[in-house]
Amino acid sequence: MQFLKYFIFLLTATNQHGVHSPFVFNYVTKCIYNKSKFSVKKSLNLLLKTLNYFNVSTVNCNTDKTEITNTIKHNFPNIEINNTSSEFIYFDSLKSFKLSKYTNDSIVFINNISNSNNDWKNIIKDEKITVSINLFYCGILFFRKEQVKQDFKIRIFSSIFK
Repeated sequence: MQFLKYFIFLLTATNQHGVHSPFVFNYVTKCIYNKSKFSVKKSLNLLLKTLNYFNVSTVNCNTDKTEITNTIKHNFPNIEINNTSSEFIYFDSLKSFKLSKYTNDSIVFINNISNSNNDWKNIIKDEKITVSINLFYCGILFFRKEQVKQDFKIRIFSSIFK
């Protein structure tokens, strides 16, 4: 069943050529499609690449998995793990996601969104979320007031992570 979901996702997703937002285009080409590798796990690798790209200083990790926080600290010793930060918020799944007080510069990274496609669709309807990026394995939300509301599905090819 997961293969079928992924196949349908690939048919409806785009790459950088289907992105008309300069902010998202730069993120896709300079971060997501950047061949640098931090981890063999797709979502974890993208999480670390995103932290690096946006030069994040504090992360709010909503997970019980110490692997996530340990990997962040190992790769970025200067990043502070802080459960009150709204700069970068990590959720392990859509079930743990809560729409809270986010700032214009907040970035929300949600792992494992492919298991709850309807929940993802309901979340991105919120008017506070101006940019959503569905990467099948994970999703990223932005709250940029200067950005027109747009929802993207971006393909990530396995060769990027090898």
